[in-house]
Amino acid sequence: MGIDSIQAHKPRLQDTGSATPHSMCAVMWHSHPMHHLRSASVVHHFRIAAFLWFVICMLVPVSVGLLVQSVWFENFQLTMAGSGVAMLSLLLVIPLWAEGSNTNCPLCWTPVLTPKACSKHRDARKLMGSHRLRVALAILFKNQFRCPYCNESTALELRHSPRHVTDHWSQLD
Repeated sequence: MGIDSIQAHKPRLQDTGSATPHSMCAVMWHSHPMHHLRSASVVHHFRIAAFLWFVICMLVPVSVGLLVQSVWFENFQLTMAGSGVAMLSLLLVIPLWAEGSNTNCPLCWTPVLTPKACSKHRDARKLMGSHRLRVALAILFKNQFRCPYCNESTALELRHSPRHVTDHWSQLD
């Protein structure tokens, strides 16, 4: 391990900009390596589950809005449309549960897109009151996510396997 690789993983102090003396500097890992997933099928499960969770999170407010509007205007067709959208969101929970059970964090092995009663990390952040929505949107738009349980970053890329790397000594022959 050379001095450059040690320097790459050395924490650096960075000014956070806050006014309290205890938080003037925070230790930040700038070039912390991300975890990677073990196979292409796992990456596929993460993307499908994230998309399903995003769709469900969008369908629920639409169905509530249609049902409120149907009561307000006393329109039976809007009631049927709102009920249909609500049923669709409930039906999408089944494939979400099936796909989400295969979305384990590669470090702590906790499923990040299914509900668990585990304690969240103290630095885990929510988006609109949901840890899972934040993870799903990060998967869809950033191609990476931060586990709400262990707070470690994971890229949706395949892990580099040593059997695919050619040996340096075999190239010399």
